[in-house]
Amino acid sequence: MHFPPPLPAVSVAISFAASALLLVLLVLVAIALSAWFYRYTVPEVGRGKRLLLTTLRAAALALPLFLLFEPVLNLRRTAEEPPRIAVLIDDSRSMTIADNGVERAKTVRELLASPALRRLSALGAASYFRFGGRALPLQSPDPDSLRFAAGETDIATTLTEAREELAERNLQAILLVTDGNSTTGPNPLHAAEEAAVPVFVIGIGDSAERKDLVVAKVLTNTVGYVESSIPVDASIRSMGYEGERVTVSLLEGGTVLERQELALDAGSREYAVSFRYTPRKEGMKKLTVAVSSLRGELTTENNRSSVFVKILKSKMKIAVVAGAPSPDLSFLEQVLRSDKNVEPSFFVQKFGSEWYGMSPAARDLEQADCMILAGFPYPGFDGEALRRIRSALEKNGTPLIILPARETDLKALRAALDPWLPFDIVQTRKEETQVFFEPAAGEASHPVISTAIPAKAWRDLPPLFRTESSFKARPGTRTLATMRINTVAFDEPLLVARSLQRGRVLAFTGYGLWRWRMASDVLGGRLPEILVANAVRWVTTREDEKRVRIRPLREYFDNGETAVITAQVYNESYEPVDDAEVLVRVRRSGGTETPFELQLSSMGAGRYIGSLEGLPEGDYVVSGEAKRDGTVLGSDEGRFVVGGTAAEFLETRMNGVLLRQIAARTGGKFFTARGADALPEAVAALRSFSPRRLELKTDVRLWNLGLLLAAVVFLFAVEWFIRKRSGMV
Repeated sequence: MHFPPPLPAVSVAISFAASALLLVLLVLVAIALSAWFYRYTVPEVGRGKRLLLTTLRAAALALPLFLLFEPVLNLRRTAEEPPRIAVLIDDSRSMTIADNGVERAKTVRELLASPALRRLSALGAASYFRFGGRALPLQSPDPDSLRFAAGETDIATTLTEAREELAERNLQAILLVTDGNSTTGPNPLHAAEEAAVPVFVIGIGDSAERKDLVVAKVLTNTVGYVESSIPVDASIRSMGYEGERVTVSLLEGGTVLERQELALDAGSREYAVSFRYTPRKEGMKKLTVAVSSLRGELTTENNRSSVFVKILKSKMKIAVVAGAPSPDLSFLEQVLRSDKNVEPSFFVQKFGSEWYGMSPAARDLEQADCMILAGFPYPGFDGEALRRIRSALEKNGTPLIILPARETDLKALRAALDPWLPFDIVQTRKEETQVFFEPAAGEASHPVISTAIPAKAWRDLPPLFRTESSFKARPGTRTLATMRINTVAFDEPLLVARSLQRGRVLAFTGYGLWRWRMASDVLGGRLPEILVANAVRWVTTREDEKRVRIRPLREYFDNGETAVITAQVYNESYEPVDDAEVLVRVRRSGGTETPFELQLSSMGAGRYIGSLEGLPEGDYVVSGEAKRDGTVLGSDEGRFVVGGTAAEFLETRMNGVLLRQIAARTGGKFFTARGADALPEAVAALRSFSPRRLELKTDVRLWNLGLLLAAVVFLFAVEWFIRKRSGMV
């Protein structure tokens, strides 16, 4: 430990707004005037009383002069701030996993009560946090304050929040107590390096592989149609079993739709299981993939996983208007004609008013559920067709997808469809370049680009084409992807989405999606088909037309987590309503219990929010209505699930590799729970782990103190009293 030299005493000084020398001269003048005034008195009084009166008068005159110069009392002292260590404790559900018969939660509680942690706190100052999705301060390291109920683990956000919370309090080290399995958030390694202090780690759990079965993921369409089957693809992970047979089931709600037998091979293996789901009714459907349990499993919490699918009642009509034949148009035709859920119509322009086949009639465009402009308008475009497109957008709010081409007339597009465009066209140039697709930060889960491929796979795709025209995303739009040229990233939108009052618009600023088919290692070369299907489904989801929208914040809430319900309320003109009464009812699906009632609170801009705590595990339906002055503005309903998610149990081993990297790269050390006794000595050995000298400054504005003003009045009053008692004139 390194300590600074003894602290100096407190220093005191006074500063003035004007020259102190001038103040001294004026005070001397005040003293002289007072002495001259009392050089003789009527009646004559003794010398002692005259001296007292002179002193009172001089003080009464000098004190206001002193205050007029705005004196400030400057107090300076130094103090020591002890070195601080942030102790971050994993409070997620993965801590309930038992390793060799001992729950990780028990290990953590014993650690908090151990002499090692007490010695660590004695080294300086310790700030304790429990974390799941974020860091929550603990008043003391009380083992009973931990619940181990958080449904997610975000180590990166926790490190960042702890660093920001303690940045001004001499933070010198961080202790991370976790199994290292981060289920959400950025890369913890980068966040640890940015913390700029040593991170010591106590790894909780066993890094050895244990027997377990896991439904690792379930993929399906977000939207389907009645009587039209959709694929449900699941990934089943097996560890530590050999020769056993398990049953993998597809369930809708609690009804088993299909079963498949799976024979397990030795070691750690992952198996792909595919089902077909044919919905019979429209509405929001919950599909669950479950695998039967085996003896000796580490946990059965991860033996099932669920998704929601929105089922619509009819096929969609899609009108594709193309400026000319192109590879992208051929690609769109293959994708849309192979989709049994859509009825596409293609209108391809030759030149001017000439078309290959029929030109797009007003009825074709107005009856379409979605329009796709594929390189339209071209130079020499059919002006009447463009007017019909605009008319369909004005009348019906028809969803629109824009896929340009090199020859697209951007000026004509802006002139005709500017109110619907999600971007501003800053400049137009015909020169062509190749750009890579870069998903925007935080948008990987957007329904359009949610394809279950990692970010690196997006970056490794073949480049798209793009003219050197410049675009700028408009306020209120979402930039889903930007572009990269070689290794240089640009803040230019490559894919933007916009939600309007009566429809949605999705626009690419590049072209050549057909090239992605060559990436056979990414979803079997089917990525562009999936992207187009997602785009069509997203723009044609018409829930934005509802004047009242009541939804859970998420589709899944973990056990013990607060369920948050949100609402948006609009009037007939689709203007936000802030003074509505929004009452919702939450009931368990298929249950007979009395529904929970909840009054939502206004957040402004037509938004409302409320929360329910302590809901038991199950499927829930939330419904409600909004009223204003007794008039019902509208109603809506949604669904959510409490429990049943397995994010915290998808990876059951301690991530020792990550935890050791965090410790090594930050200058800390890695310990197991058994070896934590050596932790305090390792922290104390840090050269930087020492108290910090602080200079504490306090400035007191004397001229603003009422007590000094009262003293002036008091001095004059005492002088007057003595004069009065002495009978002086």
